[in-house]
Amino acid sequence: MWLNSAGKKLARGTRLAVAEIVAALADIGRDSGSGSELIAFGALPLSRPYLVPAAMARMARSDPRAAFKVLEGSWRELVEPLRDGVIDIIVGALRPYEIADLYQLPLTEDRLVIAAGSQHPLAGVEKPSMEQLAAYPWIVAPANSPLREQWENLFAEVTTPSTPVECGSVMIIGRLLTEANFLTLLSPDQVALQIRSGLLTQVGPALEGTKRVVGITTRRSWRPTATQRRFLEMLGDAATGEAAEGGPSDLRASGWV
Repeated sequence: MWLNSAGKKLARGTRLAVAEIVAALADIGRDSGSGSELIAFGALPLSRPYLVPAAMARMARSDPRAAFKVLEGSWRELVEPLRDGVIDIIVGALRPYEIADLYQLPLTEDRLVIAAGSQHPLAGVEKPSMEQLAAYPWIVAPANSPLREQWENLFAEVTTPSTPVECGSVMIIGRLLTEANFLTLLSPDQVALQIRSGLLTQVGPALEGTKRVVGITTRRSWRPTATQRRFLEMLGDAATGEAAEGGPSDLRASGWV
């Protein structure tokens, strides 16, 4: 059986109504001192290495009864579950445009860096030239991805280096960087632990013109419970902890929570 547009709209409305009733009952249960409340959200790649686990850890310490359901995926994979009420939040890179039925709140900014193994000949070079960068093989993101487009823009006016590896897995990329003299373009948060441990290094400064805004996306109609509001605050606190000078917007100051 196939639903027409009216049927799909009705089905989505029903799912959202059920989700809101379940959330309200959980909120009442917590107020009475019983039960736990599920926080269901989606995590985009930029949020997974630091922002999401930091906020979850803070929430777990402050409220042991909070429970989490985390879906990983791309924006396209998570936006429909958000609209259907399967999840209530998407954490990660915001879209650079307004979306009629969704609300986007920026938390922090991210700029891409060039990463390499600590053994790489360019390790420690503060400002490598484009010729130096082009002299080494690169691991690139899948075609038509935003990260791949950023890489193509980087070498738009110089000789394109060899790209023997196309890969979207940060775990595989990190291992390759430690085993051979590859270079790659990544968010600093995605390799922060490897850099701190000395396995990887950042080559040169963060790249100009590669700023991406990281934040929260929800349904405009969503009304968070007390527990969900606390988790949103934890995300804001975690973002403040990682932000550079200037800091992100505060969730309370935004008037949204």
